[in-house]
Amino acid sequence: MKAMKAGLGLTALAAVALFTGAQQATSEATICAPRDALVDQLRHQFDESQKAMGLLGQHAIMEVFASRQGSWTIVTTDTEGNSCILAAGESWDDSFGSILIGEGV
Repeated sequence: MKAMKAGLGLTALAAVALFTGAQQATSEATICAPRDALVDQLRHQFDESQKAMGLLGQHAIMEVFASRQGSWTIVTTDTEGNSCILAAGESWDDSFGSILIGEGV
Protein backbone atom coordinates (compact mmCIF):
# COMPACT_ATOMS: atom_id res chain seq x y z
CA MET A 1 0.00 0.00 0.00
CA LYS A 2 2.86 2.36 0.86
CA ALA A 3 4.47 1.74 -2.55
CA MET A 4 1.13 2.38 -4.23
CA LYS A 5 0.70 5.71 -2.44
CA ALA A 6 4.28 6.69 -3.31
CA GLY A 7 3.60 5.84 -6.95
CA LEU A 8 0.45 7.94 -7.00
CA GLY A 9 2.31 10.82 -5.38
CA LEU A 10 5.08 10.53 -7.94
CA THR A 11 2.47 10.50 -10.70
CA ALA A 12 0.89 13.69 -9.42
CA LEU A 13 4.24 15.43 -8.97
CA ALA A 14 5.47 14.36 -12.41
CA ALA A 15 2.26 15.59 -14.01
CA VAL A 16 2.63 18.95 -12.30
CA ALA A 17 6.26 19.21 -13.39
CA LEU A 18 5.48 18.29 -16.97
CA PHE A 19 2.47 20.49 -17.52
CA THR A 20 2.93 23.66 -15.46
CA GLY A 21 4.22 26.71 -17.24
CA ALA A 22 3.44 25.98 -20.90
CA GLN A 23 6.27 28.22 -22.07
CA GLN A 24 8.82 26.93 -19.56
CA ALA A 25 10.66 23.66 -20.04
CA THR A 26 12.28 23.68 -16.60
CA SER A 27 10.24 22.89 -13.54
CA GLU A 28 10.49 24.97 -10.37
CA ALA A 29 10.03 21.94 -8.10
CA THR A 30 12.63 19.18 -7.94
CA ILE A 31 11.14 15.71 -8.30
CA CYS A 32 13.38 12.84 -7.22
CA ALA A 33 12.81 9.10 -6.79
CA PRO A 34 14.67 5.82 -7.20
CA ARG A 35 15.61 5.50 -10.90
CA ASP A 36 13.53 2.38 -11.55
CA ALA A 37 10.39 4.01 -10.13
CA LEU A 38 10.92 7.23 -12.06
CA VAL A 39 11.61 5.44 -15.37
CA ASP A 40 8.56 3.19 -14.87
CA GLN A 41 6.43 6.25 -14.22
CA LEU A 42 7.68 8.02 -17.35
CA ARG A 43 6.98 4.90 -19.40
CA HIS A 44 3.51 4.16 -18.02
CA GLN A 45 2.16 7.68 -17.62
CA PHE A 46 3.76 9.47 -20.60
CA ASP A 47 4.90 6.59 -22.87
CA GLU A 48 8.45 7.95 -22.71
CA SER A 49 11.53 5.84 -23.33
CA GLN A 50 15.23 6.59 -23.15
CA LYS A 51 16.58 8.39 -26.23
CA ALA A 52 20.03 9.47 -25.05
CA MET A 53 22.39 9.40 -22.09
CA GLY A 54 25.73 10.85 -21.08
CA LEU A 55 28.06 11.13 -18.12
CA LEU A 56 27.98 14.09 -15.76
CA GLY A 57 31.44 13.75 -14.30
CA GLN A 58 32.16 10.60 -12.34
CA HIS A 59 29.14 10.72 -10.06
CA ALA A 60 26.04 11.01 -12.25
CA ILE A 61 24.49 10.41 -15.65
CA MET A 62 21.99 12.47 -17.61
CA GLU A 63 19.25 10.78 -19.62
CA VAL A 64 16.71 12.10 -22.09
CA PHE A 65 13.36 10.31 -22.28
CA ALA A 66 10.83 11.13 -24.98
CA SER A 67 7.57 9.83 -26.39
CA ARG A 68 6.26 9.53 -29.94
CA GLN A 69 3.66 12.13 -28.97
CA GLY A 70 6.46 14.65 -28.32
CA SER A 71 6.67 14.85 -24.51
CA TRP A 72 10.22 14.74 -23.13
CA THR A 73 11.98 14.61 -19.76
CA ILE A 74 15.63 15.14 -18.78
CA VAL A 75 16.68 13.08 -15.75
CA THR A 76 19.91 12.88 -13.76
CA THR A 77 20.85 9.79 -11.76
CA ASP A 78 23.58 9.60 -9.14
CA THR A 79 25.76 6.61 -8.27
CA GLU A 80 23.30 5.60 -5.53
CA GLY A 81 20.48 5.17 -8.07
CA ASN A 82 18.59 8.33 -7.08
CA SER A 83 17.10 10.17 -10.06
CA CYS A 84 15.78 13.71 -10.36
CA ILE A 85 13.83 15.40 -13.14
CA LEU A 86 15.77 18.43 -14.38
CA ALA A 87 13.44 19.57 -17.13
CA ALA A 88 10.41 18.44 -19.09
CA GLY A 89 8.46 19.73 -22.03
CA GLU A 90 6.66 19.03 -25.27
CA SER A 91 7.35 18.90 -29.02
CA TRP A 92 10.42 16.64 -28.88
CA ASP A 93 11.77 16.04 -32.39
CA ASP A 94 14.61 13.59 -32.92
CA SER A 95 14.43 13.66 -36.73
CA PHE A 96 17.51 15.89 -36.80
CA GLY A 97 19.70 12.86 -36.05
CA SER A 98 18.20 10.85 -38.90
CA ILE A 99 18.69 13.78 -41.28
CA LEU A 100 22.38 13.90 -40.38
CA ILE A 101 22.76 10.14 -40.71
CA GLY A 102 20.99 10.24 -44.07
CA GLU A 103 23.47 12.84 -45.30
CA GLY A 104 26.46 10.71 -44.35
CA VAL A 105 27.58 12.73 -41.34
